[in-house]
Amino acid sequence: MKTRVSLKALLLVVLLVVVINLPLVHSRITSWRVERSGAHVTATVTANRVLPPKDDPEYFVEFVYPGDDPEDPDTPRWTAEVDRSTYEQAVADRAIGVRVLPDQPAAYTADGQVTHRLGLVITLVADAALLLMLLLLWRFRRRLRPRLEAVAMGDVERCKPGAALEKTDDGLYLISGEVSGIKDDEIILDLGDRQVRVLLDGHANPVGYQQPARVLARLVG
Repeated sequence: MKTRVSLKALLLVVLLVVVINLPLVHSRITSWRVERSGAHVTATVTANRVLPPKDDPEYFVEFVYPGDDPEDPDTPRWTAEVDRSTYEQAVADRAIGVRVLPDQPAAYTADGQVTHRLGLVITLVADAALLLMLLLLWRFRRRLRPRLEAVAMGDVERCKPGAALEKTDDGLYLISGEVSGIKDDEIILDLGDRQVRVLLDGHANPVGYQQPARVLARLVG
């Protein structure tokens, strides 16, 4: 049971890591492919705009690839944010240089294109939040596990390491686990995915802390 739960938890963590980092990784790989294998073409600028704020505006150009009809409304338009000098030159020439993957027109980099680190920052913040959550879960893992309560029907016995919660024919349970807590008239057995608080009810417990133990008991909660 413990191995199965740990494997599910590990797979969930791996899935979360992949989901968080996949967009950034995909973007980096695409940029590398464009830089390495892209063809440089001169695209036709079809529109341009400047977005506020006034003290630090953002410059955008819209373009179509060579061979595409800029007058056809069904022709795909592509957009890039560029620096001011590139923007002014592109507007004046109605053209801009673009490096693009021949078989993937959506993968491109325009001359003077401006890149932002927002995606990287968001990914790092999400990774840090996930790491913090995992550390908190690890720190308080014992408190977060469900706890059952049982009353011993006999003395506690030493046994081989391992966890079990087996129902007997008479409706009782044979509980095996590691002793994680000892008090005057009770012990806590750690079964991996849960804990069982066993009230000794006058029965003996010769097993020490962090030792494997077994007891026949009746579940009460």
